[in-house]
Amino acid sequence: MLKKQFTYFIVITFALLLGGCANTHKSKADIAISILQTDALNFPFVGHGVQWSAYPHADSENAEWGFLMTDEKWSELYKRLDFVNPHIIRVMDVASWRYYKGLDKNKQPILDFNNQEIKSLCKLLDYCQQNNIPVLFGEWGAPGFWDPTKNPDNIHLATDDRWIDMITKYLDFLIVEKGYTCIKYYNLVNEPNGYWASTDGKWEEWKSGYQKLNKAFVKTGLHKYVTLAGPDAVTQWDHPKHPKKAADWVYSTVDELDSITGIYDFHIYADQDLIRTGNFISYLTPFTDKINQTKKPFVLGELGMKYSGELQKLNTQKGKEDPFAGPDDSSMFVYDYFYGMDMADATIQSMLAGVGGAIAWDLDDAMHTVGDLGEKNQLKKWGMWNILSEEFGDLDVDKTPRPWAYSWTLLCNLFPPQATIYKPIISVQNDSIRSVASLHQKDFTFAVVNQSNQTKTIALETTIATSNKPLYLYEYSETNRPQNKNGFPVAVKTITANLNKEKLVITAKANSLVFLSSILIK
Repeated sequence: MLKKQFTYFIVITFALLLGGCANTHKSKADIAISILQTDALNFPFVGHGVQWSAYPHADSENAEWGFLMTDEKWSELYKRLDFVNPHIIRVMDVASWRYYKGLDKNKQPILDFNNQEIKSLCKLLDYCQQNNIPVLFGEWGAPGFWDPTKNPDNIHLATDDRWIDMITKYLDFLIVEKGYTCIKYYNLVNEPNGYWASTDGKWEEWKSGYQKLNKAFVKTGLHKYVTLAGPDAVTQWDHPKHPKKAADWVYSTVDELDSITGIYDFHIYADQDLIRTGNFISYLTPFTDKINQTKKPFVLGELGMKYSGELQKLNTQKGKEDPFAGPDDSSMFVYDYFYGMDMADATIQSMLAGVGGAIAWDLDDAMHTVGDLGEKNQLKKWGMWNILSEEFGDLDVDKTPRPWAYSWTLLCNLFPPQATIYKPIISVQNDSIRSVASLHQKDFTFAVVNQSNQTKTIALETTIATSNKPLYLYEYSETNRPQNKNGFPVAVKTITANLNKEKLVITAKANSLVFLSSILIK
């Protein structure tokens, strides 16, 4: 029941954010949503971000595609990222792509920090450093995993002291010598519980390597700059040859490695049923209940959508029809409006479950190919765009931001780091409606997802939005998502009414995402 002491009363009907008239007389609504001070959730909020790699197939003259990542390309990326405004960026690499040049006659690593591949990585880190964006840095796996000769003397284990030494020297070069203090967290092995990882799901190997790396950080003084991120497991998949379940990688990291862990993360590739039913919240809650007891940040280190059933079949078909896509590892629905709805819905549900941020997989199609062999007909198509689109059909749909870049930009901009997240109370149980709110200093944001096919009217009452700042209305819908000349969101309208004293009725639509915020995206 709504209490009389609420200071604001807003009625939002979910489909007429298109510039229709506001009705100040109608107060009846399908659903009432309230946000009280007591609805605050207690967890550290990092903000949302993206996975960004340093274009290993196009970063130098020696790369498979040649030196395509020109200063002009980087400048365009910087401009686009200024709009997206990510608050955390995950950067993963392979040692041999950058600085590892094999073994000497004594089987010791040969390292080279003065090459074009490193300079290309620095272009990425320059942006993060200049914009104070924390970087979750790491390597996909042990260097020997990518050795085509399968040399048994190469570095194959996470516990190999040579790799630990390589990592610390590399980080010392990047953080201490080059000044990239934006590198805050280190990820040792991507998805280490998987058969596709260099660890092949071996918990004890990964744990031992993790502990060794922490000791090396302390010994070299790097612990003053960077801490470990873990476990980075993919929680939806259990290794058939190892007894430890995927979820237990998370729980064991908390129980056994919390003292050396700076940020918790794992990966999720959800299907449409998990998200559109609202069940993602209950999936995540056992993890957040455990992790948030540590008071340390927790992010989804990779978040993407992998559809099931008929949508999975259609995705594969679309991938096979695309001359540049790797159909086995692409989400072809990045071209479709509904992908932006599902990614936003998943992220809002993660916030409601107590997750401190989501890192979208991924920024750009041009970053990776299947197996990272550089085959141009095997792009991993998951991105917001393809910055090298002229090399891959020169299509407008790849040159400009795709629909889901719009909703992700809203999430990044309107939920700033260190905000307090609120879980609103919804009067009617509806598996298609979800909402979340935040307060950061005096900036208030309210977001609602309507996954239903029907127009809904929602009455919002809140006691937390006490600022006199104007509120800006943003909409992500199939027929209305206003853009600036660069293809990024602008507000639908500005609300200047005194919300302490008068009702506001806004008309809107179904299958849409709506934000009301005191933050103006510029």
